[in-house]
Amino acid sequence: MSNTVEQFWQRWGDTVRFLLWGLTAALVCFLLYRIVVNNTGTHLVHLSKAERDSLMTVAVPSCMNDTLVRYDAFDVHFNSERGIANCALYELVIDELNGAAERGNEFIADPDVRGCPAPGDYAGSGFDRGHLVPAGDLKWSAKAMRQSFMLTNVAPMHKALNEGGWVKLEEKVREWTVRDSALLVFTGPVVSQSDTTLASGRVTVPSAYYKVIMAPCVRPTRVIAFIYPNGRCNGRLSKYAVSVDEVELKTGMDFFPTLPAEEQQRLESGIHLDAWTN
Repeated sequence: MSNTVEQFWQRWGDTVRFLLWGLTAALVCFLLYRIVVNNTGTHLVHLSKAERDSLMTVAVPSCMNDTLVRYDAFDVHFNSERGIANCALYELVIDELNGAAERGNEFIADPDVRGCPAPGDYAGSGFDRGHLVPAGDLKWSAKAMRQSFMLTNVAPMHKALNEGGWVKLEEKVREWTVRDSALLVFTGPVVSQSDTTLASGRVTVPSAYYKVIMAPCVRPTRVIAFIYPNGRCNGRLSKYAVSVDEVELKTGMDFFPTLPAEEQQRLESGIHLDAWTN
């Protein structure tokens, strides 16, 4: 009887050890797969400022009444007919995430930009004056912070979006900057023929907003894009993630035109959110 019990427990122990070895092997294979096949971009390389700047470009069709306005920390492709930007773009690097510059609340017109709205154009509209380049990313410079309140960098945004899903996306951008060293960020409106204007008639109210993000210093290079309807958006990031191609289709613009065609195809045709969130 004792031999039978002893044999049972020996066989049970052998089975447990076999299962543990199997689970360990499976875990190792899974981790190797994630590293080799599904690279999440932890490999960083050094790119000079000039190399990063060469990627921070967007081609805007001439029919979009585009005027390029350069500020200290960001650029704006301004549409004088719509009274809002076609695109605002900037680079965010890890060293710029902290700063002492105080946020103001005074929105001002840029007198040097034709078609720039006046503060009164937004009065009583019910819409927030939504930053395209976030003031929260410019705390490292008092001047850059003030420039972010130029109405060239502002568009009518539903309060539920501005204080909800959109601000959460901006916070994600900062988190990703910590991990990836530097990000190139492009933001702007998605305009449709049915869009209305503010009471003054000078400022278009977009139906949605896009954000296109590149991590230029990771290998392989990663890109992700989002489109948020101009309303309440509190779903997961995956609900609003799109390909860069979709943003280009809906806006008419061409992002990263300096890249070779094959590289544009690789980066812009798919939605690779898992490479950003893992």
